[in-house]
Amino acid sequence: MKNALILLLVLFAFSSCQNTPEEKFENEGVSFISPEGWEIADEENLDDIGYYLSIEKDGMNSSGLIAITWLNKEIEVIDWMNIHKDEMNNNILYKNSDLIFEKELEGNFNDFNTTYLKYTLKLLGVKHEGAIHFFKAKGKTFSILIQEAIEDKASNKSGFELVEKSFKIE
Repeated sequence: MKNALILLLVLFAFSSCQNTPEEKFENEGVSFISPEGWEIADEENLDDIGYYLSIEKDGMNSSGLIAITWLNKEIEVIDWMNIHKDEMNNNILYKNSDLIFEKELEGNFNDFNTTYLKYTLKLLGVKHEGAIHFFKAKGKTFSILIQEAIEDKASNKSGFELVEKSFKIE
């Protein structure tokens, strides 16, 4: 019995230390690579109006998050941005987090010209920062949210870069 318990504990410890393997995501002409050690944690078809998915870095103490949302039509980027700001301001998680948005800027995400918002917040006493890129392409309107604890910037960098460099719309 003691040996069986030790074996179970070793197997549990080994399996909980495994990184999620690299995975290619493809849906509705959108594709990218989810890096090793990152998991596509949530996916949802939004009643054929659009699509949402989130990618989270493995580990209980990890903070890397990428959320990609698109609408299957083009709307004004400023309207899409305001919808996101309202949703975040009214979200229970962000509501009490000292969420502060900066002024929108022009930038890019891979080869796409974007308007983006930087923001800061404090979750469970830990300072986080993020950016949301907004753009239109191929008849769709996109938002790509990238968020992390400031203390995790170095460990999240390569994962964020792989998703961005591999992001394509056909």
